[in-house]
Amino acid sequence: MHALTVEPGSADSLRLDDVSDPQRLRAELLVAGLAVGVCGTNKEIVRGDYGWPPPDRSRLINGHESLGRMLEAPSDSDFTASDLVVAVVRRPNPVPWQAAPHVEVLGPAQAVATVHDTHFGM
Repeated sequence: MHALTVEPGSADSLRLDDVSDPQRLRAELLVAGLAVGVCGTNKEIVRGDYGWPPPDRSRLINGHESLGRMLEAPSDSDFTASDLVVAVVRRPNPVPWQAAPHVEVLGPAQAVATVHDTHFGM
């Protein structure tokens, strides 16, 4: 898949890379990205002012605010193929975010889901 990646701490290192397709873990959602938003945090990351990659990588996939279409979900979830979802991405944080472990269904084809950032490369 294609992903916008950046080397955190290096200004203007944003580039489009080919990265491996994610493998969904049992309790995770796999979503095909349709649109990604650019926020102030993204701008800080691209400038090299903020951000860090996951522990096993040197580059960070940018674009943590996104809309996608559900590809795969746990069989015991309320999600089905083709549901539209909005991702809220949070990696482990020393101060836990209270909403992180929850999935809230907003309507028949809308959801807010917390998933790992590698599932949203565009």
